[in-house]
Amino acid sequence: MICTKRRRIDTDTDHRYADSMSFVVDASARARVLVTGPGGPSFLHRLTTQHVKDLVAGDARLAVLTTDKGRIVDVVHHVVLEEGILLLGTRLDSDALCAWLDRYFFTENLAFAAIGSGALVVDLATAEKHVAGASALVAWAAVRKGGLVAVRTFDRVDVAGAVVPAALLVSIDDTALPAADTDAAVDAVDAVAAGVPGVEIGEAHTPLDLELHDAIHWSKGCYIGQEVIARLDTYGKQRKRLMSVVVDAATQDPADNVIAIGDAVVIGGVVVGAVTSTSTAVPGAGLAMVKLAADVTENPAVVRTATGEKSAVLKRRHAAQQPHD
Repeated sequence: MICTKRRRIDTDTDHRYADSMSFVVDASARARVLVTGPGGPSFLHRLTTQHVKDLVAGDARLAVLTTDKGRIVDVVHHVVLEEGILLLGTRLDSDALCAWLDRYFFTENLAFAAIGSGALVVDLATAEKHVAGASALVAWAAVRKGGLVAVRTFDRVDVAGAVVPAALLVSIDDTALPAADTDAAVDAVDAVAAGVPGVEIGEAHTPLDLELHDAIHWSKGCYIGQEVIARLDTYGKQRKRLMSVVVDAATQDPADNVIAIGDAVVIGGVVVGAVTSTSTAVPGAGLAMVKLAADVTENPAVVRTATGEKSAVLKRRHAAQQPHD
C-alpha cells in the first residue's frame, strides 16, 4: 500500500510550571497518518511497543516503532478516533511512515493515508483556545473538537527554567490552525532542556537508551523488536542512557555556560559519555548519552568543552509511567 497523501524532567528541586507562556511551533513536517479498517488495531498492536489493540475512540498512547533489532524507527502518538487510528510521528514524515507500515502490510483489512493540513506544538493554554478540554490533558491523552485534535505531548522548558506543558495540535482535515511563530517560539521554549530526545530518535538507539518507558508495555507480548528489548531489560544488557546535562551556573561565568554537541561528559576523571544535543532556550543545558554504569549520583560531573571543563549536573528523565507495568 502506498501513502496517498509525562511526566516532566526534573531540572532542579524547585519544579515550577510557567504561569503564562504562549508558544506555537510548526510541526507540519511530522507524520500524520490515519489507519482505517477493522484490521487496524491488531496490525498496529503487533508493530508497536505499546498495548493498543483494545483502545476505543478517545484513547491515546505513546508508542515506539522499532526494527527487528530493537532500534528506534520513530516515536509516535497513537490516537483512536471514530474514523480510525491517527499516528503522529516525531522523526518521520507522512510518506516515510506510510512506507514503513507498507513493509508489514500483507492481507489485513485496512488502509492508511496521510491526512490533514498541518500540526503545531503549542502550550496548553493555546490548545485550549481551539480545543476545549486540552488544558486538562494528562500525559499522552487526547481530546477532539471537529477537525482539530489536541494530544498531550512532552513538556518544554522556558528561558526561566520553568516547565511548560505542551500539546500537539493537529488538523485532520482542512480546519485552520493558528499561525506558527517558529523563530520566537524556538527562542522562548525548548524540548532539550526538558530532557526530551529529538535528534537522538533513530536507529542508533533503543527505546531503553532514551528512557522511553512511557511507550513500552512490558506484558503485551510480541511486536517487532520485542525479543531484543526484553533481553536487554531481563539480562541487564542495556549499556547507556540519555540524560539531561546542565552546567552548574553557580560555579561558572554566566557568559561561559556554553556546551556543544560532542563535548565529553566526565565523572571521576573518566569519560562516561558525550553531549548529543544542546538547548536553544537555556544556556548550558543539553542532553548526553551516558554509560549506564556511571555513578551519576555520588560523583560530580564535568563537561569538557572547547574553553575548559565545566561543572555540571546530570538528571534522568522521569517517565510518565513506571519502567514496568
